[in-house]
Amino acid sequence: TEISFQPGLQDVISAFYALRHYPNIDQLKTGEQVSLDMIFDDDEVYKFKLKLLGREQIKTNFGTVNTLKFCPLVQDGRVFKEEESITMWITDDKNKIPVKLKAALRVGSLIAELDGFNSLKHETNLKK
Repeated sequence: TEISFQPGLQDVISAFYALRHYPNIDQLKTGEQVSLDMIFDDDEVYKFKLKLLGREQIKTNFGTVNTLKFCPLVQDGRVFKEEESITMWITDDKNKIPVKLKAALRVGSLIAELDGFNSLKHETNLKK
């Protein structure tokens, strides 16, 4: 099967990296959404939306960090329990590093926390 990809199309992983470079992400207000074109395993293109839940300080392996807290609006019933079952925190600085992810899955739950980083493009307040 041959699939044509349009410019800017993302998969599940690359969507989170694309978020780091989304235009004017620092100007988003709580409740506003960003939208990316995304392809899943069935070769259909979907609008992948992420809603900013707010700015939050969280404790991490690198100290207390200022973050942007996002909720990807996912398709419920496939892998995830419901539409807003994932929460993601990225650093509220120029690096936009994903530091924590929390997901309610159909088979349980998942929490992932960043445990290391290097070669950042911009200065950071994170402590190694």
